[in-house]
Amino acid sequence: MDMTRPNQIALQMHSLGVSRKAIIDILSIYPYDQIEAQLEYLPFRKARRPEAFIVDAIRYNYSAPKEFFYAKNKAKRNKPPQQLDQDPESPTGQLDAETQGYGIESPSGAPSPHDGLEPGGTDPDPLLPDLDLENWA
Repeated sequence: MDMTRPNQIALQMHSLGVSRKAIIDILSIYPYDQIEAQLEYLPFRKARRPEAFIVDAIRYNYSAPKEFFYAKNKAKRNKPPQQLDQDPESPTGQLDAETQGYGIESPSGAPSPHDGLEPGGTDPDPLLPDLDLENWA
């Protein structure tokens, strides 16, 4: 039995109770993606008559039900979290200060994060007002 895309769609719609004439009409007028999307949404809808509902859903291109998105997101949340890469030499994921670049001098010509700062200086910021810190309560 040849199970091409239109045949699969027709078989699904027939199993819902859609008439042969309606199946032929729908397959000849509407894009397969739209039909398949509505068939995928159907279990998340509260259709009393799925054979009639699916035909209307395809004809009027109903939007996906919110339950479809909830179920999709719930499946993603239930997956175990992915393991993060960690340095095999440090099982806690923390590196020592030297490995992180602290306490070593930068190569000559490379800008230092401390360039332009005077050691121990308290240059007042021109954007801040002068504050009298002695009377600060």
